[in-house]
Amino acid sequence: MTENQTDRAARAAVAVAAEYGLAVTRPVVLRDASNVLVRLDPLPVVARIAGLMAGLRDGTGEWLARDVAVLAHLDGRDATRPCPPPLPPGPHHRDGLVLTFAALEHPDPAAALDPEELGRSLRRLHANLRDLPIPLPALGLVEEGRDWLRGLTAECGLTADELRRLSDRYDEVRAAIADAAPEAQPLHGDAHAANVMATPRGLVWTDFEDAASGPPLWDLACLAARARALGTGERGYGVDWADAAVRAYGADPRDPLLDLLVTARTLAVGAWGLAVSDAAPRMRAASLARARWILTDPSGRK
Repeated sequence: MTENQTDRAARAAVAVAAEYGLAVTRPVVLRDASNVLVRLDPLPVVARIAGLMAGLRDGTGEWLARDVAVLAHLDGRDATRPCPPPLPPGPHHRDGLVLTFAALEHPDPAAALDPEELGRSLRRLHANLRDLPIPLPALGLVEEGRDWLRGLTAECGLTADELRRLSDRYDEVRAAIADAAPEAQPLHGDAHAANVMATPRGLVWTDFEDAASGPPLWDLACLAARARALGTGERGYGVDWADAAVRAYGADPRDPLLDLLVTARTLAVGAWGLAVSDAAPRMRAASLARARWILTDPSGRK
């Protein structure tokens, strides 16, 4: 978002809190990426305002409602705590924006994430999600990414031939996943290192808006894909770090299904980044690099 749009997001969060008799003395923008995160001092609350993703999805905020439902189910187990009363978690609609609220956590931004601890944490998270009582889309980002890719033109920085080859590869990958017929369960859906925090109470997962049904290896693919495709993963972690987390989870970093899902993840995230790159030009370079990695070496390995 632009500075004006970020200010608008913060004002919307403050206004919704005021509707419930809660005064915010200082809204602090914590993050401005696919969503805007705003800490609402002095309340122990963080607002999540839909940003880039709102331009690609419908305006109902269904994906944010999914995040709220997952947090309520987990109730703080390896995850962000739900929003404390009296402020309803949402989704809320204000001034054309969709937003939700969750409890404020206290992460240490300087803390290094231990890959073995993270792998074990993700395995616990999966165990706690197995009885999630809401329907989830089957590998939702993979399906959405196919549509985002179809909507791209040569103006995105890829030639018509490159877009055709990516589209063909996308269809091959989706078919191969279906043929593998892996056992599915509820997943985080976007389980990369920027979506987990080191806090005084341990590792805490956040951002469940892309929660999906699928094989557990999908979340491990989310953890590994950026490092394999770009050389460096989220928060600067590399391939060896991701492989250690995969092993600590109890999986094999060279599982062929993981390679396939890494390819699917890279295709989906690359398509998303190019689809939003007019609004967020910073996304273009990494998204083009993902696309060209697929075109050069579509195996899912690095």
